Amino acid sequence: MAETALAIITASMRLLGVKAAGEALDADELQDGLISLNDLLDEWSLQGYMQTAKVQLTQVLTPAQATYTFGVAGDNSTRPVRVTKAWVRDSSNNDYPLEIISNDIYNDILQKTLSTSYPVYLYLREAYPQTVANLYPVPDTAYTLYLESTGTIGAIATGATSIDLAPGYISAIKPILAVRMAPEYKIRDTFPLVQQSANERLAWIKRVNSNDRPKMNTGLPTFQGNSNYRELFP
Repeated sequence: MAETALAIITASMRLLGVKAAGEALDADELQDGLISLNDLLDEWSLQGYMQTAKVQLTQVLTPAQATYTFGVAGDNSTRPVRVTKAWVRDSSNNDYPLEIISNDIYNDILQKTLSTSYPVYLYLREAYPQTVANLYPVPDTAYTLYLESTGTIGAIATGATSIDLAPGYISAIKPILAVRMAPEYKIRDTFPLVQQSANERLAWIKRVNSNDRPKMNTGLPTFQGNSNYRELFP
């Protein structure tokens, strides 16, 4: 169920005992709460067990081009948080999965300009503000690249902003946010109970999301069906 940022921050303040039932926040309290709330949601975007959604990014490929940028002023304006799956799709809607490889494995490729019909591997250089996607071998056809990435929650601008998340998230945010704000208000009496509640709700979400944990291959690539690939990795 969706709630406004103001309602969430106010509930967190009540848990700490800073505000009584029905007591409104002043402008400074709301602004401080928004900063803490945005910091919390930003951190969750980096934690695999706390992901709230998945997003799918697409990029039309240019024949004989191996590298594409994702992010501000890039080939695609959206920077993925963490890519969990990747594939290319041809004009007949056939999908060809890509194996995501590590930096060390990509660096060991001798002929990075090798061209072929379909790419097999994807190396992501996760820089900021752009992530750079490198395809190998270099495709000679204008396929479409698909990246499945963990999603993020956009910045909460005002107290009136509505936050609509999966079941359990709003309930978890309130005590966790209270724990984050407690040092600012020098809260001691109510802190242990609030922290216990925060830990319990955090555990609930992690248990649910652990069934969909993304897997990343960091081992040596699996070479199949093309002797050229084997020659590159003697």
